[in-house]
Amino acid sequence: MNWKKPLIWLTLCSILVLCFPAVTQAAAGDKKVRLPDFPVLINGQTLDNQKLKYPFFVYKDITYLPLTWEYTRALAIALSFDQEKGLQLGRGGGQLSGRFIGWKKEAFRPDLSRSNPRNRAYTATLPDFPVTISNSYIDNGSEPFPLLEWNDVTYLPLTWKYAHDMLGLELVWDDTKGLNVIGGQQQVLGAIYYDDTDYLYMYPELVTEPGRGGLKVKKSLEETPVWMTEEETGELRKRVEELERKNAGEPVSLETKDDGLYYQGLRLLTKEQMTVSPGEAGMAYIRELKGARFELSSGITLVSVEKITAYNIGRSLYEYRTFLILGKEVSEIKELRQPLDRIIANDDGSFWLVSNGMPTHGRIMTGTQRIALLDAKGNVRMANEVLSESEIVVPGVSTPGLKDLLTDDGKLLIYRSGISNERKFTPKDMQGYYWLGTGFNVTKADALDALVKEESSPDRPSLNKSVYMGSDRKFYLLRTKNNTIFNYSDNKTGRWYDYEFLTTQ
Repeated sequence: MNWKKPLIWLTLCSILVLCFPAVTQAAAGDKKVRLPDFPVLINGQTLDNQKLKYPFFVYKDITYLPLTWEYTRALAIALSFDQEKGLQLGRGGGQLSGRFIGWKKEAFRPDLSRSNPRNRAYTATLPDFPVTISNSYIDNGSEPFPLLEWNDVTYLPLTWKYAHDMLGLELVWDDTKGLNVIGGQQQVLGAIYYDDTDYLYMYPELVTEPGRGGLKVKKSLEETPVWMTEEETGELRKRVEELERKNAGEPVSLETKDDGLYYQGLRLLTKEQMTVSPGEAGMAYIRELKGARFELSSGITLVSVEKITAYNIGRSLYEYRTFLILGKEVSEIKELRQPLDRIIANDDGSFWLVSNGMPTHGRIMTGTQRIALLDAKGNVRMANEVLSESEIVVPGVSTPGLKDLLTDDGKLLIYRSGISNERKFTPKDMQGYYWLGTGFNVTKADALDALVKEESSPDRPSLNKSVYMGSDRKFYLLRTKNNTIFNYSDNKTGRWYDYEFLTTQ
């Protein structure tokens, strides 16, 4: 019997057993990918995927982005690699902001030096290094859509979690145009401050060319916004300021006497209220006392006083007081120590006194978005107290060309913050838009529920900045990211790219 043959067979079997796990593991690491059968765009620029040196791939119906220098720069993805920590991705890399005249945006120029036949079989592999996205470790081997590697370049799956939530990219799908990946955009469109029949007028967030002022956007949202010259912008601002002055009351002269501040012989402030202690820090002094008068049809006169205290450290303190004058009687509306933005007359002889907040250091002071109801006898009730709301905003109050803020049945549209006067959150269903009557009866404006969700988006951090009720009573939302305006009332969207506004290099 030849005992060597069984021994050789046993040895061969042992070798095969040892080899099979490695072969199986290698096969498991290979991922069959394909070229997408739809167009792919980066910031609105359609790519020729069959010529890209590093094309986009599709794996398990998810599109994969190659993390090359060109793509990460264009989309503002921060990328770094460390031998120990591996690949690290985050927001904010690449394109830097330019805040000065003469700055030019870097143009996106993909490498088109390769031929990628659509019918060819492509194979990607799992990377052998750790991956971290926005400081979160990714267990890549167990992910349903792992990061892949092809031709020594790492590919990122454009899932909502990775692309939108973790890296701040916007993914827009269109049945005709395909997948548009948006990121790294310089915000050019600023707040809407005026509108007429045809246009919205906006402040710019970024000016890089001399002589440019604001921007005007066709209300159809179908045309690229147009830059206005500084002269055109200046003339428009004069018109807007004239309209704002009509809402802000008629300027009046105030008389300073030894014992206080007077209006037409009636004392508004005592001597102590209109002076500053010599020992106050910063060598403070009263720089200005300004008055404005509102004559109401009920025979009541409101006088607002703006007191500006200056300090030698370079800052000023603005204080406001509103006084109600009925005959020879003067009383202060102590709940409204802030500027009045609009006085709205009701059919029953009462008036809404509206202040959409007191700005300070670029924000609205907490607790200053307030509404008061003044009846024909001079009695005042605060809507904030009746409704137990810390902040109440009246949309359209800051729209210069919008005259009538009431509906045909006398209701006023308000936005409730959902935060009580004790700074506690009330139930979520209290936040939103409501119709308010003079009896303080409120009705939910259900048709605007979707607008509330829009307002809660991270793209719109401030109601005053991002939501604009036009003179046509339509809602226009500025998404403070990626230069997008949404006409909520007509369900229309206008989206533009920074290179349409800026010179590129």
